[in-house]
Amino acid sequence: MKQRISPPQAQQLWQDYRTGDIYALANLMQAYYTDLYNWGLRFCNESEIVRDCLQELFLTLWQKQATIDNVDDVAAYLFKTVKNHLLMEFRKKSFLHTLGLTDEHYSLAVEFSADFRQVEEEHDVYRIRQLEQLLNQLPDRQREIIYLRFYQNLEFDQIAEIMQIGKQPVYNLLHKAIKHLREGASTTLNWLLVGWGLCISTLF
Repeated sequence: MKQRISPPQAQQLWQDYRTGDIYALANLMQAYYTDLYNWGLRFCNESEIVRDCLQELFLTLWQKQATIDNVDDVAAYLFKTVKNHLLMEFRKKSFLHTLGLTDEHYSLAVEFSADFRQVEEEHDVYRIRQLEQLLNQLPDRQREIIYLRFYQNLEFDQIAEIMQIGKQPVYNLLHKAIKHLREGASTTLNWLLVGWGLCISTLF
């Protein structure tokens, strides 16, 4: 994740928040707001709903300040909480039931950032969009892992906590996702996967 604060700083702010420092909580939310907002948009393309979710998260955390437990990883906790809140909202509005979905099957879109799209050649943009299409053809949970690992740069322990699965299933799903991407990519797209592939080769 492109964190604006380090994990130790986040932990210190969390501890200060638990002792009643509302400014510490505000600083935490400000530090992670952009990443949490973009994460929320992966599940819901209604920006107002995502903003309301983040505002409610802030209020809920403050209301629970005196009783909330310590957390091992602040970033992973916040990502997981936003995801669970949005899925809960879907359940309340019967979106999941109407679509015949469960918490294990939800729509999550992946797209590259505007910065990544700033390439010089038009054919490069075309190939990036092709890869984006491949990503969005992956099963939802594989897509989620790709987003968390390579877009947000989260560690495997963090991804496991957010997705509420074991660390080994995270490895397995990521391996399958990369395999599917390589099988679906043409030779003109392979160059886009090389950077990720080199990273993957050091992880398995």
